[in-house]
Amino acid sequence: MPNDLTTEPFRYGKRRFPAEWESQEAIWFAWPTRNDLWPGFQQEVRRDLSALYVTASRYQTVRVLCPFAAQDELKEHLKFSAWDGQRIELFDYQTDDVWCRDFGPIFVQTQTGALLITSWEYNAWGGKFALYQRDNAVPEWIAEELGLDCLEFDIVAEGGAIESNGAGSLLTTECVLLNANRGQHESDARARIEDRFSRAFGLQQILWLGDGLAGDDTDGHIDNLARFFAEDGILYATTDPSDSANFAALEANRLRLEGFRTPAGKPFRTIPLPLPPAVFADGERLAASYLNFLILNGAVLVPTYGDQAADDHACQILSECFPGRNMERVDSRVILREGGSLHCLSQPQPLAAGFNA
Repeated sequence: MPNDLTTEPFRYGKRRFPAEWESQEAIWFAWPTRNDLWPGFQQEVRRDLSALYVTASRYQTVRVLCPFAAQDELKEHLKFSAWDGQRIELFDYQTDDVWCRDFGPIFVQTQTGALLITSWEYNAWGGKFALYQRDNAVPEWIAEELGLDCLEFDIVAEGGAIESNGAGSLLTTECVLLNANRGQHESDARARIEDRFSRAFGLQQILWLGDGLAGDDTDGHIDNLARFFAEDGILYATTDPSDSANFAALEANRLRLEGFRTPAGKPFRTIPLPLPPAVFADGERLAASYLNFLILNGAVLVPTYGDQAADDHACQILSECFPGRNMERVDSRVILREGGSLHCLSQPQPLAAGFNA
C-alpha cells in the first residue's frame, strides 16, 4: 500500500534503518538479460554472477530478479557453480540493469515489528543511461510480492549513495545527492533531503562527505568511499599522493571524517582501507574500491582486483573489522567493467524486528 510521511502519526510508529552487519532475511540481486551489457564478456559475467549467488546462498537466502524466459539459463549457470538447489529463489521480473543496490527496495524496521519498503526515485545516476523505467518500479513490485507497505518519495536517491550504522547516523556524499542531475539544484536541497531521510529512516544525523572516485559513473557513491563497520567505526578509502586522480578528494574526505562525532559527541573510530592499484578497461580508469564489500550473515564478500598483495591487505583489514565472519574473496574484475562491484549488485532484506525508540 503506497504511503508517504506527509501525515503523522504514521501507524507503524518510528522507523529504523538497520546496519548491514545485523541479521538479514535475504539478499537481492538482478540477473542481466540485455545483450549490450558487458559486450564481449557476457558469458564471463554470467559465470561470475552465478558463482556469487551460490557463494551467498551458503550463508543466507538469495533472491534474484530474473524474467521467466531467462530462468532456465540462470539455473544452468548455478548448477555449473555447484549450487545445491537450496536458498536461491527466482522472481519473475525483468530489470533494465543489474545494480540492485541503487534501484532496489530500501527496507526499514519499525517499532511494531513490521518491515517496510522505502522507494526513492531512480534516474540511472542523473540520466546517464536511457533504460531505467523498469528499474525505477522495482521497489513497488517487490513490496507487492512480499505483501509489505511501500513508502514512496519524490527525491532521487540511490541505495549506494547512503550508508547506515543502525544507530541513527547516515553517511552520504554531496557530489551525488546535491548534484543537479538528481534534480537537487535548489538552495534548500540539503535541508529537504535531510528532512526526508531523517523521517524515513529514523536518523539523528547525516554525515556528508564531498567528492567521489575518478571513473565512478554514479558521480561518487559512498559505498566506494566510506562504510561503517560498527556504530562508532568507519572504514574509509585512501590512496597514495601519486594517485593524482583520487588523492585530493580522498584526503578532503578524511579530514571531514576526523571532524565527525557520534550523537553522543564522541569521535568515530576511523580505519583506512587503501584503494587497489588502478584498474583500467579500454583505456579508462574504473572505480575499483575494496569499500564495495558485501556483508552477509556470517561472511564478508570481498571484491578482489588481481593484485595479490593489495587483495591480501584488504582482507586482513576487513577480517579485523568483522571478527567471526568468513572472508570470501570474489574476483570482481569482469563485473567492474560495467562500473560497479559486489555491494552495488546487491540489496539486503533485514529481518522484521521491532525495537525500542
